[in-house]
Amino acid sequence: RVIGFALRFPASMGAPAFANGGLQVRPMFLKASSPALPSSLGTPPPPGSRGAAAEAATASGSPLGVGSFLAAASATTVCLRARRRRNGKVGKMARGQAPCRTRCLAAPDTQRFREILKLTHLGGGAGDKALSVNLDDKFYGSFAEIGAGQEVSRTFLKAGAAAGTVARSISAYDMRMSDVSYGQAKRYVTSERVQQMLTTEFDEVEKCLREVRGPECRFFAFACTLAARAYKSNRECEGWIGVTYQAEAGQPRSTITLHVRMRDPTAQQQGEAIGVLGTNLIYLVHNTSDPYIITSYLLDGLEQNVDSNSGRLEIDSIDFSGPAFPEGSWDPRLMAMRMVQLRIANGVLLEPDAVSQKYRMAVPNNLLYKRPLVVERSRFTPVTCMHEEVMGACSRTLEQEADESTKRPLEILNMQIDDIIQPTESEGADQRLTTLKRVATSELKQDGMLDLAEMKHMFKDKLIEEEIDALFKGLDPQSVGSVSIDALFSLTQDGVLAEEFLDRFTMLEPLKYTVLLSSISQTHDLASYLQRYTNQKIVVAVGGGGFSIGRALFNPDSYKNGSAGGMLEGLGRLFSQGGTRVFTYPNITPEGQILPASIPDGDAQPLYEYLVRTGAIVPISSSYLSPEARNWKTNLQFRLGSTEVRELIAQGSAEWEMYMPPTVATIAKSQGWFGRLRNGETFTANVWQFLAGL
Repeated sequence: RVIGFALRFPASMGAPAFANGGLQVRPMFLKASSPALPSSLGTPPPPGSRGAAAEAATASGSPLGVGSFLAAASATTVCLRARRRRNGKVGKMARGQAPCRTRCLAAPDTQRFREILKLTHLGGGAGDKALSVNLDDKFYGSFAEIGAGQEVSRTFLKAGAAAGTVARSISAYDMRMSDVSYGQAKRYVTSERVQQMLTTEFDEVEKCLREVRGPECRFFAFACTLAARAYKSNRECEGWIGVTYQAEAGQPRSTITLHVRMRDPTAQQQGEAIGVLGTNLIYLVHNTSDPYIITSYLLDGLEQNVDSNSGRLEIDSIDFSGPAFPEGSWDPRLMAMRMVQLRIANGVLLEPDAVSQKYRMAVPNNLLYKRPLVVERSRFTPVTCMHEEVMGACSRTLEQEADESTKRPLEILNMQIDDIIQPTESEGADQRLTTLKRVATSELKQDGMLDLAEMKHMFKDKLIEEEIDALFKGLDPQSVGSVSIDALFSLTQDGVLAEEFLDRFTMLEPLKYTVLLSSISQTHDLASYLQRYTNQKIVVAVGGGGFSIGRALFNPDSYKNGSAGGMLEGLGRLFSQGGTRVFTYPNITPEGQILPASIPDGDAQPLYEYLVRTGAIVPISSSYLSPEARNWKTNLQFRLGSTEVRELIAQGSAEWEMYMPPTVATIAKSQGWFGRLRNGETFTANVWQFLAGL
């Protein structure tokens, strides 16, 4: 690769002298002369892509010293490198053919980790955050809270200097009074209602105060409508929270809305937790409009334990709209992974949008309400023809039991990512910030990059040398010799966690199933999660290939960390109240013969037989298999599962393609996941756990 810089020399200089201050340089454009680089790089880069020093010099005509020139060249090279990696058509990627998905970061002050470090009140109390906002009289707005008290406005009013932020605080608890303020509503704890509240409050502030506060003031409106713990009621404690605000003075409004579940046992405790969450949200939008940073620190200051069944609040859906969040600024899939990784949610539902064909977040209360469910659990590495066949056969079996008034079952792929976001102790915001600060202050060049020696020095107490070498190679596929701190901390889409996840998810997309992304490891915990939202039948679909129900459900060792009562408690919770059943698909031998699903032996066999007799476990009849699967002449694609297909890929065999849906196979070959698997570039569980805790 040859990269040429256009240099301009003053006529009075004669021969150029390469001394500091003696060379006038204007890096006006780049000229690329290599088939590995796109021709578009020969055009002037967009403003901001060459570094602040280069931009200023080009605009003003002032000379740049050699030191400044090198800084500008370094920023331009980083930009060029990111642009090259982003383009999937340029050159052969060392880790397969996966395109880099990150945006070009031209200057250090645009790096995401530096923006996080500017949020100096993270890790502190809600009162300190509220006070820091109150002290800015150019950020002014209204608070409207229904349910769980008025703890958000109360936090700002108690913090001091509240006159700088609080225009008014209102709570229309009575439904009729609420209708007078915000208009009619069929239901009051909904996304539509919180949007009505946000629009009304923001418009009111704008109308009454713009002339008084001036054009430089940024207005906002915070609103929540919640169903908190009620006297003598056992209802679901959930609700909607949102903020509409101006990211810049004079800019049209932007909006963030999120759905939250409250898990504290009393209304007072739930209100306190909402007070912290709402304060965090306002503090974050006051200081940044980065959707990933905002989401990552929403639960700062709230106890979120590693155990997936604990934590005071759970945010299972979030949406960003408006000019502060232009199209492409956030990916709902990657955001969902981040929410599960940081234990912001136990699970996040993603559904394909009928118009855009892209996946978006869905609210479980709405999507699963009174729906029969068929759920298939796997890591889907990769998804195979057998996954589709098992899902279809289980749905057909359930449908024949239903009457005409029953809705069609919703088919859900429960994508487990517990292998790459394993629980770790370093998940609190304060621990993550401490690690980030230590890394940021230890980098010698202060360019947002780490070399191998720096990584080994910083993390020698966390990883062995071989693991650090493998991680560094994974983060530096182009062998540049350094890796970005943003990528290491999974703050960009080219981090190995994000890349691994997106590669897996992309292979699922052609099938158009609803996807439940979760780190829920136990099947009975999954059943408990789903039973919150539907009173209809729930089917867990298993089997196919060489599946063993004895290994999956009747293995006592698999219950050691999930149930105090072991396997008996786990099975009791799974089949409690008769709402959940397990449908088992028959086994298909390598020769294509259809055999009954294998049964556990030893002490577990009588228990299995009892559950079959009572209908908790239902072996699927061959009559519900697809015609292709029933015939040994046509069922070749159903004979292997994910494990066997992975082995074929790792061995370099071309036979793997016949066991995957054609559209999925085409996508799989274009993913970095495929190249890493074929090249044997895998991480240990310890490395994944380390990354998940950053």
